[in-house]
Amino acid sequence: MSPRTTKRRRRSKGQPAAAGNGSPATLLSQVSELVNENQALVRENKELHSIIARVSQAVQITSSLPRGSRRRLQETGGRVARSRPDGHRRQRRRITDPASLERRRAALAKARQVLAERRAAAKGQ
Repeated sequence: MSPRTTKRRRRSKGQPAAAGNGSPATLLSQVSELVNENQALVRENKELHSIIARVSQAVQITSSLPRGSRRRLQETGGRVARSRPDGHRRQRRRITDPASLERRRAALAKARQVLAERRAAAKGQ
């Protein structure tokens, strides 16, 4: 990243604030200087936005991974194989059908019950 190049301008007391008193060449050079500064700031802004985007993407990837994947991420040096080429997870659609919601809840309750039975059996052994 390039060092910050912002300049603060101060007017001396002898100069009037109105721009109409300067010669056209002076005004042209001042405008050219302002245009160059503006272009440099636009470039720096784009660079900072790309850095923010990369950091946000890295945070999103690491915060959305399950625990085992985080461990794998640390072991492999920061890369996890993804099935999608763009690296984003597909967001699930919200389930609005009451019948399918009820079936899903029943399946989750059954799975929890099976897990509880397995834990109890393992604890009893």
